[in-house]
Amino acid sequence: MTKKLSYIIVAFRLKTLPAVLGPLSIAIAISSIDHFNFLKILLIISIGISLQILVNLINDLEDFLKGVDNNQRLGPTRAVQSGGLSIKEMKLLISIVFMISLILGFIAFLSSGIFVIFFGILLFILAYSYTGGPLPYGYLGLGELAVLIVFGPFTVLGSLYLFDINPSVIIFLISILPGLSASLIILVNNIRDIQNDQINKKNTIAVKLGESKSRFLYLYILIAISILMLIIAISINNILFILLSILVLYIFPISDIGFKRFIVVSFKYDLNRSFRLSELNFTLIKTVKGHFIICLLISCAIVSWQYIAPIFGLSEWIINIL
Repeated sequence: MTKKLSYIIVAFRLKTLPAVLGPLSIAIAISSIDHFNFLKILLIISIGISLQILVNLINDLEDFLKGVDNNQRLGPTRAVQSGGLSIKEMKLLISIVFMISLILGFIAFLSSGIFVIFFGILLFILAYSYTGGPLPYGYLGLGELAVLIVFGPFTVLGSLYLFDINPSVIIFLISILPGLSASLIILVNNIRDIQNDQINKKNTIAVKLGESKSRFLYLYILIAISILMLIIAISINNILFILLSILVLYIFPISDIGFKRFIVVSFKYDLNRSFRLSELNFTLIKTVKGHFIICLLISCAIVSWQYIAPIFGLSEWIINIL
């Protein structure tokens, strides 16, 4: 029983939870400008965790059924592929977590309205069709784009809806930041599995672009995050976002990908000295941490600036964001 429980925990992939907790922290930070609602915060975090675990379980099962999770893959242990959980046990586990998500969604519906139902249905469809169904978009090179949308605007704006906060243009721009950083997680995952995915006809963006161009894409996404932070900084007169636009280039492990930093904006590419495919599990962990750290820093920049701004005579910034 203890061993079975350990495989259930493996299937949950708890190390991936920062992917959803990051954007949730940003939504909570924005909502706290107006008011602090502990019960809604607890509900939103619970929904986020349950949906993330549901996605992980479906991914574990579907990748095994499609033959992508096999003995040749370089990633960590998968519950079904390793034999720790049978297909029947995994389906039962998926059903349980799905029911928990439904219950939490119903509570959210009672709290906020019918939009939550449509939002939840759409999220489930996106979660399932990533690796499940007749035409999984994760196998068509759309995984990074889907992650950007789901862990960005969907998660942040959807959470703010539960807080009864209507999105502004600035909030929408801020919501893109965690989506971009979360897309780096799936990108590293796909670079690591590029050879096995290619053999099994899983046409991820890494397979389509090739290893070298995919590593450049990692850097380009980071630069896009930095530029977007500068735009936000100017729009809401928040100096802290300028600092974050520089820090983001140092928080993520670009040296693992093959880039050496010179000053701030100059980079040198050397694939031969970077982490090889079998070593990218470490880079994946670092990228998850980087995503979570940058989300927390964004949250801190949002919350703390309302106290720092008056010092610089910029107290009107709160109106700009809300």
